[in-house]
Amino acid sequence: MKVTYYVAASLDGYIAKPDGDVSWLEELNIPPEEAGYEEFFSTVDALVMGRGTYDIIYAFGAWPYGEKPVWVCSNSVIKELKGANLQRETSLEDAISSARKLGVKHLWLVGGGKLAASFLRLSLVTDISVALMPIVLGEGIPLFGSLSQSIRLRQVACESHKSGFTQIEYKIGNE
Repeated sequence: MKVTYYVAASLDGYIAKPDGDVSWLEELNIPPEEAGYEEFFSTVDALVMGRGTYDIIYAFGAWPYGEKPVWVCSNSVIKELKGANLQRETSLEDAISSARKLGVKHLWLVGGGKLAASFLRLSLVTDISVALMPIVLGEGIPLFGSLSQSIRLRQVACESHKSGFTQIEYKIGNE
């Protein structure tokens, strides 16, 4: 199963402000079609995210991901947002097992950084797609949580866009 950590980050490596605020992305006024989001989303069968990411989406009040199955990795009870196709499994391992049983071919690791690090530690991430944004936040939630060892990446694509961001695609490993 392909697992892609598809994410936007500031130049200094943050995916959100310290309180989880991601409004800085809207302030950049990058057209969605330029970012390639729809094209990427059309390749995804299901999603997995951490509790913090889910809470941010929940605060928006509307589920943006349609009927695709989604797992929220959390140790606490999750309040369901109308329209979300939430799956029962809430541990990382159970979510992956369930996705495999459902025949998911491409899983989007939506965020956050701690969950991405957990997936990397278990060698579950196959691809990383980072939209490096033209902004320095100074502090916030890092792109990755802490890792005890380095993870080797192989760049497979890099594209600069008119609006100032750079999309960088990586495969895990150097083969």
